[in-house]
Amino acid sequence: MPAPRSTVTDDQPGPDDFIRVRGAREHNLQDVDVDIPRNRIVAFTGVSGSGKSSLAFGTVFAEAQRRFLESVAPYARRLIAQGSTPHVESITGLPPAVALQQRRGAPSSRSTVGTLTTLSNSMRMLFSRAGTYPSGVDRLESDSFSPNTVAGACPRCHGLGIAHEVTEASAVHDPSLSIRDGAITAWPGAWQGKNLRDVTAVLGYDIDVPWRELSRQDRDWLLFTEEQPVVQVHPKRDRVAKPYKGRFWSARQFVMHTLADSQSETQRTKVLQFVESGPCGLCGGTGLTRAALAVTVGGHSIADLNGLPLTALADVLRPIATITDASAATSRASSGEHTEVAVAISRDLLTRVEVLVGLGLGYLALDRATPTLSPARRSACASRRNCAPACSVSSTCSTNRALACTRPTPSPWSRSSTTCVPAATASSSSSTT
Repeated sequence: MPAPRSTVTDDQPGPDDFIRVRGAREHNLQDVDVDIPRNRIVAFTGVSGSGKSSLAFGTVFAEAQRRFLESVAPYARRLIAQGSTPHVESITGLPPAVALQQRRGAPSSRSTVGTLTTLSNSMRMLFSRAGTYPSGVDRLESDSFSPNTVAGACPRCHGLGIAHEVTEASAVHDPSLSIRDGAITAWPGAWQGKNLRDVTAVLGYDIDVPWRELSRQDRDWLLFTEEQPVVQVHPKRDRVAKPYKGRFWSARQFVMHTLADSQSETQRTKVLQFVESGPCGLCGGTGLTRAALAVTVGGHSIADLNGLPLTALADVLRPIATITDASAATSRASSGEHTEVAVAISRDLLTRVEVLVGLGLGYLALDRATPTLSPARRSACASRRNCAPACSVSSTCSTNRALACTRPTPSPWSRSSTTCVPAATASSSSSTT
């Protein structure tokens, strides 16, 4: 007698193909029981506040994460952001899970095509391990070639490439005036300004001649010195006043101190008129330290290569990537570009750059700021990231919908798992490493 045919088809989940949630009470959920089919894309829909995210993220994903963290060593567990234990009676049939954010990441001012595609990571490694260093210079770590790290950021502009400086033109608006008449416009008004003028006079400077008639040395000291001498001031005013100790502040010191420490938005806005912004003179607008800029690959600094269109970058990398007689790399800074390490990194970079060129993005440079890209170009760059997620969900659902994608895994709670539940609209976030 033939065995009875199963009533479960390929399109119908079997009895064990469900995530069974019982007694969910997270946030505004009230003892919710639900069976979520695995190996399916499941959408939780409803009006705002109905509990979609509480069920998908606060209950199902939170429990999956909690179980996974139980298998992680206590030391490593402390390094992972952990959520709270969900309020639920039981959940069975739950596979490992990853959560995809419901919002699209906003690119920051430090995010570039290089950081978005992670090509900058390989570029930094190429310069660190296979760059040509100046004689006698020690090898730098890869972080030293990033303007977004302490090791690599220019000390003046802090990696932004833009310096905010007080100049003579911005601090002195009318050089025909004397200091007593208010030539140093960047100084404060009222009593503070009078105090600084009195201190300046005690220091031996002529505060009654036109500003332009002071020597260059005196003008530079009054505007830019970091010194803060304290002198005894004998005020000459209508009111009787006792001598006091007065401290000198240069125009730059006063402006930068106000911008950094003042709690008054009005005061900060007022002194901004005495600041000029432009490419940092120390790093040339690259945001990098001079040590990093001194290392070259193919005769170019990392700032030079980051500024090339991808098509031109490929032309620079190709000769290194095609070297056939490369030597073994050494730990010396003089190891250079003709090494196996240089060839391997260059080949990887060239392959990934050529993919972007093939997508019509060859005109972009790695240092192109992502806020200047169209959403379509940002998405195209993000899709070519070196590190792709194990499982991803792409959808055009509204913000009032949470998605759950489940797939059976051969090794429960393992790193190689490709199961994800729940997931929301996939988004690409901008890296700033």
